[in-house]
Amino acid sequence: MKEINYFMNELQQCQFNILKAFISVCEKHNLTYFLVGGTALGAVRHKGFIPWDDDIDVGMPREDFEKYILLQKEYEGTPYFIQTYKSDPRFIYNYAKLRDSSTTFVENYYAAFQMNHGVWIDIFPIDGTPKNTKNNPKAFGKKVLWTWVQVYLEYLCGLFRKFSARTFFKDLGLNIVACLFFWTNVGHYRNKMVDKKLKKYSYKDSEYLANWLGTNPKKEAMPREVYDGVSKGVFEGMEVNLPKDYDRYLTLLYGDYMTPPPANKQEGHHHHKGLDLNKSYIEYRKEHRL
Repeated sequence: MKEINYFMNELQQCQFNILKAFISVCEKHNLTYFLVGGTALGAVRHKGFIPWDDDIDVGMPREDFEKYILLQKEYEGTPYFIQTYKSDPRFIYNYAKLRDSSTTFVENYYAAFQMNHGVWIDIFPIDGTPKNTKNNPKAFGKKVLWTWVQVYLEYLCGLFRKFSARTFFKDLGLNIVACLFFWTNVGHYRNKMVDKKLKKYSYKDSEYLANWLGTNPKKEAMPREVYDGVSKGVFEGMEVNLPKDYDRYLTLLYGDYMTPPPANKQEGHHHHKGLDLNKSYIEYRKEHRL
């Protein structure tokens, strides 16, 4: 068992270790990253994890994101795996995850997917936005929502499975469903279409920048000065990068971000069918016939 920080639960400690591995490679290759979303909020309000949080989110300017996802060789000899739809065919998203393949976290929604199910951190590309974003933010929100519709249309295609004697009938049923929707993402057509849309607006030339794939689609567009550089923060005792104007960033996303939510809303949002920080997801799936 890895050493556990008293102030973090075991899952958070595992995620923190992944974050350290991610930052190490970014620093080695001079790639820019920022903590984003609830992780940035945690760094500012708690100097670490929001106590009830169960994930880590980072963002990278598109150019740096594209460089990073090609650096799997940097993790040779470690359990870390850069997961994209190109490196893991059953992964449906257009952002990336850095997974610890020696662990298991099988999210409810993706329990049927034969993909890497190690504990992860999310890595989002930060892209440019249309020129009218400032004057027409509602139109931007609609574009983002439609992007997510395209992403979720990939879900059923991702149910394709290799047949196993132990799970033959489950595999058969899921493959039949997947075949009905196979045409929507042949050769990752839909993923490539979403990528093309996200990259349409230059990061360097856009007045507004956004995490198109974030969880607050109507609030993700930010004036470029928010991301134009980095500020230093502290996360669980480690120096980290935050968006340059993190106060404005967090205010636009959360409003009065220094006030915690009521107790009945202090909970994580990733629910699982299997969690084991000491066992590979490959072993776990075999044992539990997933």
